[in-house]
Amino acid sequence: MSYELPDYFDVVTTIGISALIIVAGYVFGIVARRLLLYLLTKIGFDEWFKKFAVGKAILRSGYSASEFFGLVSSWIIYLSFLLMAVASMASNLGITWLSESLNAVVFVYIVGFVKTFLIVVTGFIFTDTFISYIYKSSELRSEIKLLTPVAEYLRIMIYLAVVVFALEQGGLNIYSLNILLMPVIWGLTVAMVLIILAEIIQQIIRR
Repeated sequence: MSYELPDYFDVVTTIGISALIIVAGYVFGIVARRLLLYLLTKIGFDEWFKKFAVGKAILRSGYSASEFFGLVSSWIIYLSFLLMAVASMASNLGITWLSESLNAVVFVYIVGFVKTFLIVVTGFIFTDTFISYIYKSSELRSEIKLLTPVAEYLRIMIYLAVVVFALEQGGLNIYSLNILLMPVIWGLTVAMVLIILAEIIQQIIRR
């Protein structure tokens, strides 16, 4: 592919504009991270979020929930502005194919990642809430023993469904993923049935 080489002034201007975009992205990223950290801390989000499995996983990684979400938000902004800066430079230099490709990455894949991330986090929260309700509905110890494998099986199945749905909404092709998940799902189903049968047999023998 051929393109016309711009003159020296245009090159300097292009580099200056791209540098300003990167600096702006860096500033916006820092402001977004600190603002999100401040707001989430003020409303007690950390204490609430650590009640869920995803919140506990984030806490084990060494971050509070507010720090984690602030960090993710800032890096999304950094990457987006960096790609837009390079796309702007490529467009001004006449490299249209590179500019179009980078813009597609920003507006398709990064936006898709944000959608996927939000759906996964929200879906996991609702799943944990639902499973907690199932556990609270039973007070007898014998019932809890039988209920545990079913509840955890449901948790994993809903998690998988949420992830698949999130990836699909994010614009990714999940056909291959569905094929890979089928033996996992069947394996978990068989394991759950065997655990329940073993627990029932033990209760019968004890009687």
